[in-house]
Amino acid sequence: MNISKAVTRWETYQKGNLKPNTLRAYHSILTKFSAHFGERDCHDLTTDEALSFLTTLTEHRKQQTKRTRYTHLSSFFNFIRTTIDYSVINPCDTPMMRKLFRARTITPWNLIEKEI
Repeated sequence: MNISKAVTRWETYQKGNLKPNTLRAYHSILTKFSAHFGERDCHDLTTDEALSFLTTLTEHRKQQTKRTRYTHLSSFFNFIRTTIDYSVINPCDTPMMRKLFRARTITPWNLIEKEI
């Protein structure tokens, strides 16, 4: 199955399951992904191609935005794997990609005691 058909199937499947803002966020990344890799087969997509797509898409963005886009694309491939074709390998499911798009660690603020 090619990417554009998988995106169409995902959208019809998720219409009633997701909130409108979540659906809009997924739709924005999946339409760009479909425009870039539309006629390619899901089996042929490599990790390097997914990485180059995500890096160009999230260039000059904050780390949390990069993490969100990575999560959306990864969950899309998990959807393909669970509902359409079990033999599809998720190109986003590599240790390198997880490390690159890891959420930033939040450092706690140092509280200064007020002297009375």
